[in-house]
Amino acid sequence: MPFGPKVVVTGFGPFGGVLLNSSTIAVQTLRNRWRSMEPEVSYRNVDVVVSEIWNIIKPDLVIHVGVDATSSTIKLETQSGSGPYVLEDVCGLTCDFEDLRGHICTTLSLSEPCALLQSAGYSCCLSTNPGRFLCSYIYHRSLERDPNRTLFVHVPTISEIFTPDYLGDFLLLLIISLCKQCGLQITQSLEDYFRKQTTRT
Repeated sequence: MPFGPKVVVTGFGPFGGVLLNSSTIAVQTLRNRWRSMEPEVSYRNVDVVVSEIWNIIKPDLVIHVGVDATSSTIKLETQSGSGPYVLEDVCGLTCDFEDLRGHICTTLSLSEPCALLQSAGYSCCLSTNPGRFLCSYIYHRSLERDPNRTLFVHVPTISEIFTPDYLGDFLLLLIISLCKQCGLQITQSLEDYFRKQTTRT
């Protein structure tokens, strides 16, 4: 299915006790439509990935996805954290956070997409607490580049409710909604799919 805007979606790899990261599973259904990336859960690798995204790929929209094993809903993060990032990554390293200053908020309007997806039957909410680990760190780094085109989404672990298809469909509808918000042209087939999925009774 052709798609005009250049959208980058990232999902983290394994870390700690998370051997199969649901953020990666959630974005796998999008691989045929968008460029997806799976950063290693390390501060150094995140810096490399963020640089590649913004300097080489030059996307129209960036959606970072991470897992929150304690959450029972999908969370649209409205801002990054400000550190300190003292938890060790998969390499056993912590972050030199001296150049990270305060929270950075996305300027994307999230209330309407969140409400629309809730009405379509998805469990989601807005959040102001992305944590103090790699999820918040990658979000901060991308928001530094462009807060008008960046979002972070926390997904729960895979379960009977939050299946791979459920999470993948949610991300697809969210991306279409944000593309429309940003004035990015989408195909008629995606427009029809979006309308059908968000107007179900």
